Amino acid sequence: MANRDVTENTPLLGSSLNLARPESIFKGRRLACAAILLAESLERMAFYGVTSNLVLFLNSSPFYWEATLASQAPLVFMGVTYLVSPFGGWLADACLGKFWTIACSLVLYLAGMLLFPFVANDKSRVGLCGQEMAFPVQPVECFNMNGTLPPNVTCLPRSPYCGTIVYSGLVLVALGVGAVKSNITPFGADQVKDRGPEATRRFFNWFYWCINLGAIVSLGGIAYIQQNVNFSVGYIIPAVCLGVSLLVFLLGRTVFINKPADGSAFTDMFKIVGSACCGGPTEPHLLRPKPSLLDGAKVTYGGRFPEEKVEEVKALMKILPVFLALIPYWTVYFQMQTTYYLQSLHLSIPGTEANATDLHPVRVMSDSWPESRLVPTENDE
Repeated sequence: MANRDVTENTPLLGSSLNLARPESIFKGRRLACAAILLAESLERMAFYGVTSNLVLFLNSSPFYWEATLASQAPLVFMGVTYLVSPFGGWLADACLGKFWTIACSLVLYLAGMLLFPFVANDKSRVGLCGQEMAFPVQPVECFNMNGTLPPNVTCLPRSPYCGTIVYSGLVLVALGVGAVKSNITPFGADQVKDRGPEATRRFFNWFYWCINLGAIVSLGGIAYIQQNVNFSVGYIIPAVCLGVSLLVFLLGRTVFINKPADGSAFTDMFKIVGSACCGGPTEPHLLRPKPSLLDGAKVTYGGRFPEEKVEEVKALMKILPVFLALIPYWTVYFQMQTTYYLQSLHLSIPGTEANATDLHPVRVMSDSWPESRLVPTENDE
């Protein structure tokens, strides 16, 4: 060999040719990403911990809400959640910023969550809601579901027991969920956006894995505890999960990238639509045919907004039919947490010693008044 100093132990590639290990695209952002992923996973556990068995909770002892009322509660809850989401996005973009909007929403979320363990506990529920109301005596005609009631017969309705407290908790949770839902995703994107599209793609892979993990743990574990142990413990666990989620998120403030509020796209959108519909050019030479109604808001047509802003609103208008087409899908999807539960309580399983529908107190609540409503009230006695 030409070089006498080379031995068998000398590496074939010199140290000068060794390639340095490439740095991770998440370097310096791992803690921020981990805090968001953990907070989101715990929040999903809390969310599904409330909604998964809500119909069974309200339709069984000691509430005995009618099937229609029990199924309306989660539907109202989900409706408020999705209606609040656009407002939560506007609040973050225009006023508070994403971090403080999420933090305040989680506090509101936690306040609503804490009501459910108290409502599920016998002693605290009596203090909040009072004693359970007796079922009024009903005429026998009220139990005839095949015919119409005679004109002189009145079936007395029973107001939902503890309804005010339950709906107060659901509304608080819905307000918190809606604002968190609309901001946690873009807030996570802010942490990795400057690292390129690959970092964003990998982050959201983990993000949706954590969402599904939280849902699996909640639907498989917490829901089992609620149905087989008791609802009091089953609602304490989601409340604790949400409290830990809030704590993790607040502790992550030191490592998060916090962008200040810089205006909302919703505000610009309404201004552009209003300008296009109600405004008009004041200079005669700008009065010329426009390709579309929204183009009237452009500066080139006498409006007040740059072309790129107007084009963004036009693009949004084009995809609105896609979102409207999803309404039937979600209408059916949410039946899984409402009417599907009620239907399953009436299933007859051949070969079993005793069907669950023969023993479960909610069986008689789904279609008619239960026999317990024949118990006279104190006034009747």
